[in-house]
Amino acid sequence: MKKKLICLLLLAAMAASLCSCAVIDNLAVLQKSTDGMTYKEVDGEIHITGYSDKTTVTELTIPDEIDGKPVTVIADFGVSNADSLKVITLGKNVREIGTWGLTNNQHLAAFAVAEGNTAFKAEDGVLFSADGKTLYNYPCGRGIEFDRFGMAPTDEEGNSVYVDYEIPDGVETVRDKAFYKCYYVNVTRFPDTISVIGEKAFHKCTSLKDFTMPAAIERIGKDAFSYNENLTHLEIGENIKEIGEYAFFYCKNLKSLTIRAKESDLTLGKKWQPTDKGKILEDLTVTFAE
Repeated sequence: MKKKLICLLLLAAMAASLCSCAVIDNLAVLQKSTDGMTYKEVDGEIHITGYSDKTTVTELTIPDEIDGKPVTVIADFGVSNADSLKVITLGKNVREIGTWGLTNNQHLAAFAVAEGNTAFKAEDGVLFSADGKTLYNYPCGRGIEFDRFGMAPTDEEGNSVYVDYEIPDGVETVRDKAFYKCYYVNVTRFPDTISVIGEKAFHKCTSLKDFTMPAAIERIGKDAFSYNENLTHLEIGENIKEIGEYAFFYCKNLKSLTIRAKESDLTLGKKWQPTDKGKILEDLTVTFAE
């Protein structure tokens, strides 16, 4: 019995050692890199999994191929938090981008898309699906002249300047994180074709002012407009079906909210209404349809 137990322990140790080797091999694959980009191979295709920002590199092109294999995916945080980049160009084979894949590149002026890419297009530096129905990502620094220290210019009152942007006709979905931490843009027009505003789509889009919500809007995602202090009143049309939790978190000056649908017909997430860091506003007025 004792010998059998020893044999079992030895076999278990050998199995654990083999598993450890497999894990190390997998990690080695994950750690492959080129031109500052970390990548891995998945089913014969390349996924970009990370990028190391360099102050000497201001333009990044996602290549068509790496190691002879097509680059098809930019995973979550694949090219994010890169303050030095001003232009990101997608290769012709990129067909999928994680919702966090291209976020928080604060000095990014424009996206570009290589000829032959059938999944995406860029218009005025903004990234869309090829059919124009989904707005994927707005470049955080579009239209802003940053100084040599990376600071945005300010007005006479010391506030950062911003640019106005009109979302073009035909867009139906503003994707998750599309304007995430885009501090320097005020979206002045939401076309009536928009039915979905995704999770954190306008999170900390701090220059956003009062706007007209599209009549076709059906769903507003979690944290969609959180941390926007310039909003003061908003009207949501009768087609709305769902408002996600914390949708207007810390919109402390949004004191008037009119919803042209019955409250009983809506799916409302936890603390969806305007708050001051989670505290319900005492002078908030929310009106639903009768």
